[in-house]
Amino acid sequence: MHKPFYLGLIVALSCVGCAAQAPDTEAGSSSMRDTDLRDFVGITWVAEDIDGRGVMDNLQSQLKVVSDTEVAGLGGCNQYTGRLAVTDTGFRIGPLASTRKMCPPAIMDQEQRFLRALESVQHARTQNGLLYLLDADGSVRLRFWRSKEPR
Repeated sequence: MHKPFYLGLIVALSCVGCAAQAPDTEAGSSSMRDTDLRDFVGITWVAEDIDGRGVMDNLQSQLKVVSDTEVAGLGGCNQYTGRLAVTDTGFRIGPLASTRKMCPPAIMDQEQRFLRALESVQHARTQNGLLYLLDADGSVRLRFWRSKEPR
């Protein structure tokens, strides 16, 4: 009597990790593709993972590619802005400057993790509509979904 239930549970649990794989902005595309971050000028991205630790519910750390040479956004508590520079090995974000508003410690912790991760990335990849930012070693530091806000 319980075998179908347990079999269904095992199948469901085995698929949980399937959705957590890497992304592409083209619908239906499942392979991760290198992309130029400058291709996303005017688009705001919302972080859904920072260094594999997730993010707080209802707290949005955002990245907006303002121009070919500038990024800006909300760290979670404070607004930030910084340079975007193309390099021989990919790109570089930073240095970043931010406002200095104080928020509760958990929010400040997420913001600092987010800003440190942004300053460490050098490569951008997309898959299944998500944006992944990777460091020089190819480790995913940040995963974003595209905000629905107008350009």
